[in-house]
Amino acid sequence: MAFIAFALLAFAIFGKILWIQFAQADQWAQHAQSIEQRTQDIEPTRGQIYSTDGSLLATSVPVYNLYWDSKATGIDSITFVTELDSLCLQLSEKFQDRTPSDYRMDLLEARRLGKRYYRVVKKMSYTDMKELKTFSFIKRGRHRSGFIFERIDIRKKPFGELASRTIGIDRLGSRVGLELAYNEELAGKTGKQLMERIAGNVWKPATDEYIEAPVDGVDIISSIDVHLQDVASNELNNLLRKHNAEWGTVILMEVETGYIRAIANLTRNQDEEGYSETYNYGIGQSIETGSTFKLASLISLLEDNHVDLTDSVDTGDGVVYFYDEPMSDSHEDGYGKISVEQVFEKSSNVGTAILVDRYYKDQPQKFLDHLTAMGLRQPLGIRLKGEKNPFIYEKVREGNWSGLSLTQMSIGYEVQQTPLQTLAFYNAIANGGTLMRPQFVESLTRNGKTIETNDPIVLQERICSRSTLKKTWQMMQGVCEEGGTADYIFKDSPYRVAGKTGTAKIAYSGGYYKNRYRASFVGFFPAENPKYSCIVVVNDPRSGVYYGSAIAAPVFKGLADKIYATQLELHDNQEPELLLGDQSKLPVSRSGAREDLERVFAGLAIPTSDNNESPWIETSTKEDHVALGAREQARGLIPNVVGMGLQDALYLLENAGLQVEVSGYGTVKRQSVPAGAAIRNHRRIRIELS
Repeated sequence: MAFIAFALLAFAIFGKILWIQFAQADQWAQHAQSIEQRTQDIEPTRGQIYSTDGSLLATSVPVYNLYWDSKATGIDSITFVTELDSLCLQLSEKFQDRTPSDYRMDLLEARRLGKRYYRVVKKMSYTDMKELKTFSFIKRGRHRSGFIFERIDIRKKPFGELASRTIGIDRLGSRVGLELAYNEELAGKTGKQLMERIAGNVWKPATDEYIEAPVDGVDIISSIDVHLQDVASNELNNLLRKHNAEWGTVILMEVETGYIRAIANLTRNQDEEGYSETYNYGIGQSIETGSTFKLASLISLLEDNHVDLTDSVDTGDGVVYFYDEPMSDSHEDGYGKISVEQVFEKSSNVGTAILVDRYYKDQPQKFLDHLTAMGLRQPLGIRLKGEKNPFIYEKVREGNWSGLSLTQMSIGYEVQQTPLQTLAFYNAIANGGTLMRPQFVESLTRNGKTIETNDPIVLQERICSRSTLKKTWQMMQGVCEEGGTADYIFKDSPYRVAGKTGTAKIAYSGGYYKNRYRASFVGFFPAENPKYSCIVVVNDPRSGVYYGSAIAAPVFKGLADKIYATQLELHDNQEPELLLGDQSKLPVSRSGAREDLERVFAGLAIPTSDNNESPWIETSTKEDHVALGAREQARGLIPNVVGMGLQDALYLLENAGLQVEVSGYGTVKRQSVPAGAAIRNHRRIRIELS
């Protein structure tokens, strides 16, 4: 009876197996698939960010992880054992992180444990990935070897810290800058791929095909000029180090369009060793502007016809009292009786406050209305996140308004703006009174074709009358000329600058720090026909020097010098004598190829004297002509390239079979192997340019 019972049970189980296998096959197959397979989102390649000149500022670099499915059905055990040692040797020689025996032990252990998604190599380059596909056993392909390459993209900034905070960070949950502002465009469209679950609840791609292919993000052409950005960052960094300042920012804007061509934000590192881009002060730091706000005060007075530039004001001994509180000028004994124009050029706190108090004390709301009419109370509405709203009273007696507020506002206290907002105001002066929205992106492209263009955006057609505008230009140029606060900075410049210095005490809750200041300079150039506007702000210099003319203006000048030297169109408005110098003096020439030099001398109508026919010549500038002497280059001997330009020097040395190392720029002043030495004894030569 027991036997019969067990036999019946066996038949019942067998029957159930047949029922499941055939009658319910489709049902259970679908159930199994729903548990063991799923659709996973596949992130597209993120778009790239370029500078306006085509340099790559941010890019997604593909890296690859190598995994091994030790239980892949196509693996031939004999082939695996035969080729394992060769594979391990190749991996060890390639990555040099483990010995061949370590690789062998790890792979055998993964095989013994039946690991389905064992990571062998992580974050290798595309070139490495292509090379690994030729290695022993791996070259048999995914199904016959079990090796799987998984691609992931990581974000890189080829220029490192340059404009780093403005370009931004692409890190989920903490994106900033352009990476955040244009995240939707950069991100592209997510794709879908079928994944299968293997042992250990690990998911891996079921196939190499996509259910829905991802669409890569578009590329951004930013307004940043990487060469000007480099100059701005270096100039700012050098000054911050020299004066041991806490932080600084410099922003360069194109006057006509509002495009930002350079923006640097540097903060002293916590270990006080060096500076780095950790916060965008130009956009996110709202500060009391100090004396740069005096331009708005003077515009208000000029617009109401209360004053003219030639009117005078008595600043006395440089101290004036409002409600028993003293206000003083930086000049120890005061400026005495000076003109309104000189009040601005010398940045007189006393003169500015006296004028504003005299004409607006009984109607302060009119002064506030002027500030509103100039667009100073509104944010710029830039696309980058984090712009702080300016703080300027809208109504008298609102907030912390007091009897001192009017005169304090006149010299840049009890008002707050970001450096970019201050720059936009001065850029409007340079732009004929038109307030432009600063922009950081010129266009969006896909596969090299422009799909969207960011045209210049006008925020306000006119911030003041043309007559007032003309007077502001005159005052601002005076700041940078003899008698102005920044005259000694720009006195030798071949171009003219219009600007304003600023120095403000640093505030804390309840007052101002003693002997802690914020220096600034803002302006535009060339003054006659402005192409660029620029602001420099340096916070808390600790060298004992803190005036805007000494701290901020040199950064402005360094950047302006670079632009003037590289953009020849800025020279068009200069007088001929500024460009050509004294016509009676002949220029000094480099030595070099006869044919090229003779063509230049003939084109410039410079007389020469010559009694040789050598293809390579030395030049010697005389009082009324240039003497051309022979420079013989003997076969088999090291050429003499001292005094030549780089192009000629490279031509001679490389044609002689030498490998050349170059340092510096300009004219060759030294060569490591002397001229006349036998070439056969040397393979390399180093030349140093002046």
